[in-house]
Amino acid sequence: MIEINKPMRDRFQVDLAPLIDVVFLLLIFFMLTFAVAGQGIDLSLPQGESEVVQDEPDLTIRIEAGDIIYLNDQMVALDEFANKLEDELDKRQNKLIVLESHERTRFDLFTRVLDLARKSGATDFAIVR
Repeated sequence: MIEINKPMRDRFQVDLAPLIDVVFLLLIFFMLTFAVAGQGIDLSLPQGESEVVQDEPDLTIRIEAGDIIYLNDQMVALDEFANKLEDELDKRQNKLIVLESHERTRFDLFTRVLDLARKSGATDFAIVR
């Protein structure tokens, strides 16, 4: 009888070195990004009393193409803009101004209107494109 030997196959072995590298990298990542107590900034936030209902509509300044300025949908010349805005802000408790501008508005006009609004007494701005 003829005896046929089965060829010897190498057993498959898993190489654990890349797996260990990945585990160590994840460990380092989590250690560096973990939030530790005392690591943040101390803030003293004001306590809210109640929600304030807004009685008055927002004061809107709109700069259109061609350097046309509107104050609450009324066209205003730049030289009388500051006086009209100051009169309007004196009547209001809310000093928020919504500033809309056309995409082609010159930057110097935009900054001039913003500076005039600040000098007229506006304290908060919402800039809308």
